Amino acid sequence: MDIDIVKDVDQPLGYNESEKDASATCVAEESAYQYPALFTSKTLLELCSSSWSRSQKAQDDIQPYLRGCKWSPDGTCCLSVVNNDGVHLTELPRDLYSNSPAPNRTIDILDSIVHIKEAGLVYDYCWYPGMNSNLPESCCWITTKQNSPIQMWDAFDGSLRCTYRGFNAVDEMEPALSVTFSQEGSRIIAGYKKVIRTFDVDRPGRDFAEHKLGSPATCFATDSNLLAVGSWNSTINLYNVNEMGTYKSIGKMHGHSGGVTHMKFTPDGIRLVSGARKDHRLLIWDIRYYRRPLNILTRAVNTNQRVYFDISPCGKYLITGGTDGVLKVWDVDQVDWKNSLETNEENSDDATYKFALHNDCCNSISIHPLRPILATGSGQFHFRDPMTGLEGADVSLQSNGMAIDNITNEVDTDENDLRYSCEAENSLVFWWIGDIVTEENVLTANVDS
Repeated sequence: MDIDIVKDVDQPLGYNESEKDASATCVAEESAYQYPALFTSKTLLELCSSSWSRSQKAQDDIQPYLRGCKWSPDGTCCLSVVNNDGVHLTELPRDLYSNSPAPNRTIDILDSIVHIKEAGLVYDYCWYPGMNSNLPESCCWITTKQNSPIQMWDAFDGSLRCTYRGFNAVDEMEPALSVTFSQEGSRIIAGYKKVIRTFDVDRPGRDFAEHKLGSPATCFATDSNLLAVGSWNSTINLYNVNEMGTYKSIGKMHGHSGGVTHMKFTPDGIRLVSGARKDHRLLIWDIRYYRRPLNILTRAVNTNQRVYFDISPCGKYLITGGTDGVLKVWDVDQVDWKNSLETNEENSDDATYKFALHNDCCNSISIHPLRPILATGSGQFHFRDPMTGLEGADVSLQSNGMAIDNITNEVDTDENDLRYSCEAENSLVFWWIGDIVTEENVLTANVDS
């Protein structure tokens, strides 16, 4: 099964010498684009929201909480994964494509324009890096889930385009633990328990190149020809990838106390930020001197769940969520998180801004690629309290003739442990993090003009 992916949008068929000047002008206009300032008003404005709740007939272990959200490369829509409910695609309202929203703007309720019901657990997902809504053939993403191959989905109608299947030594198909595209979008890099497999995007099926690993590849970060591979054994391997897809090891980084779950390069490609499960630290690495972390930032991560963070396209802000529902922001102009830190400052909390956005775990963070808009997702699996046998507010029982409130009061429980909390919040929210235009601002602008 063949698929059509646009390889080079800048030089289409029929490109000739007479079009060079026009092309150079377009490139100059694109390079002149300046990313808008963020957090200038030191407040967040809620724009849109969507939520998921468990059906009354569903079993206790069926909890539809968010497990990640990612803006499309062109910024027109947001892709989110919901536990036990598959993949949802939501569009950005058209009025947010330009200008700043008014403070009294009505909050939109987001509806999924595409919903792919996935039966298994979705391990990882990734947009095609050249995605452009004006080119339907480029609008797609890939997912990898439990007991399934890598699947490519169409972003317009949610249809399955093709699959990429990895087989082990005994010819058994095995699912990938993590997936990503190469930066130019010509290859799919998939991490398995003991190998990395590279697929050609134009050749779906079971044709792949293989590179052996000593530990599972649980997450990736790419920049140019660099590939960082995180593992459950708390290490990060750094590779140089040539044009043929061959991996050359550069070094290994140690520092996390749990399995690495998310990583991202800064826009300059010099530094790498990494986070891990049950590890309250975000480690900043300088890949030129990777023997020890360059800087250490703190956040709340009390579970094995993947808690995402993001770096603004301008490279100035680092934003992360946490299991306490608090959004933390580091501004490089106020907190120089890109430079070295003394070891005795490891436990200090020097975040520039803090926003208590959610009552539940804030596990998903994604910054819009063009506009000052932030997408956040909340939710986690809520266990039954082993002391009371109750889970959240969904259980309305009485035990031995005693009211639930009395049982809860008699048992000394940790109120800060959101895993047993009745405050379950499974939502996707868009926030405005740029300048907020008020009537005073408009009047001032008119007078000045």
